[in-house]
Amino acid sequence: MRKLVKLSSVLAVSVILAGGLTACGGGLLTRDKPKTDAEIVQGQEGRTLWESKLQYVKIVDQGTPGLASEHPTRLTADELRTVFASLYVGESSFFKKKEVPLFAMSELHILSTAIANGLSQAASNEDVNFVSIGAHKGMMAKESKTTTGRVFISGGRLNIVFGLIHEIYSEKDKITGQTVDRRLHPLLPGTRKFEADIHTRIALDKGQSFYLDPETGKERADWLVIDIATVLATAAERTGGDDGKVSPELLEDVARSKQEASNLRDDVSNIKAILFEMSDEIEELKRQLEAAKATE
Repeated sequence: MRKLVKLSSVLAVSVILAGGLTACGGGLLTRDKPKTDAEIVQGQEGRTLWESKLQYVKIVDQGTPGLASEHPTRLTADELRTVFASLYVGESSFFKKKEVPLFAMSELHILSTAIANGLSQAASNEDVNFVSIGAHKGMMAKESKTTTGRVFISGGRLNIVFGLIHEIYSEKDKITGQTVDRRLHPLLPGTRKFEADIHTRIALDKGQSFYLDPETGKERADWLVIDIATVLATAAERTGGDDGKVSPELLEDVARSKQEASNLRDDVSNIKAILFEMSDEIEELKRQLEAAKATE
């Protein structure tokens, strides 16, 4: 016989789960990007291309010599947006692994525009760093998650060295309630020099691989190497190509909505399984309550 739990706890869990379904069900086709690219790119020249509080896109010195960069380079914002939209991460939800988009819709538009602009200006000894905070679906409701990285082109491939991937972002410390001092806990992009301690990994797809460190012979899970042509061709194949009647943004929304709907169905199935397993405890607690009322 399973260990009994309090009825109040069971009811509380049921209410939370039900609320989570409602929270997860909305906003699948909601567009939250800025209206124009001018709102993103601050100027055609300058080190900081976009900035919003702790978030930014900047041209920076390469720092660590080694893998040569091929800058400036011509990569359109639409192409980069398609590449970024192809990136997914593996996360656990209700004891099951699933893949979710790395970037939210607002992040996609901002980063693709600003980073493409940065790569067109960067010199061969420079990279483009970014810090981005997006709203992503959590266990019960949307959560703010931080992703940071260092971007450059080398060997005709797009390289992203991550510092953080989908790290939960909060302005307050969950334990003390005090404001987090970002001087002590900065949101740092990745570095070529050493591997970052990444808790969430990129789910590799066609044209994507991890960088193989020539010194250690091991893959770096924080360093993603992307064959741009392969990713663009794969995206066009999966969407049936663009015939000019449907915008790439809409096709992207549809694809992401299908993925989120599939994930939601999985979550609902898992919740049903959990509630089914709890049914014995609920029935037993009901019998105990009825017996207690009868003796009063």
